[in-house]
Amino acid sequence: MIRKSLIVPWLLIVLSACASLGLAPASTLEDRLAYAVSQNAAVRQAAANSLNAKEITLEDAQRVLAITDQVRLSLDAARMASESGDPQTAEGRLQLATAILIEIQNYLRKPHADRRSD
Repeated sequence: MIRKSLIVPWLLIVLSACASLGLAPASTLEDRLAYAVSQNAAVRQAAANSLNAKEITLEDAQRVLAITDQVRLSLDAARMASESGDPQTAEGRLQLATAILIEIQNYLRKPHADRRSD
């Protein structure tokens, strides 16, 4: 049986597995948007798993969920901009959302001994 504390690092590793396996990265804007949406879902799941494993507090998990809600809105706006023929706006919103997701992933990777819930 896999320990819950091993699930979070595993999920975060999976997020970058395509690149490390030599698989072609998403090249089109639509592919990168789809990847970012799945990355957002994985971050949400990682936060839930971290909370269940008592690696982060309820407040931290709620913050992550609130931020990923905003990231999803940004990704939806990027998709709408792309579909309306404004790739520059779509690209900007995608880059912002991706940067936020990377920061959340970095946060979840750090040990949180001082922030764990009891």
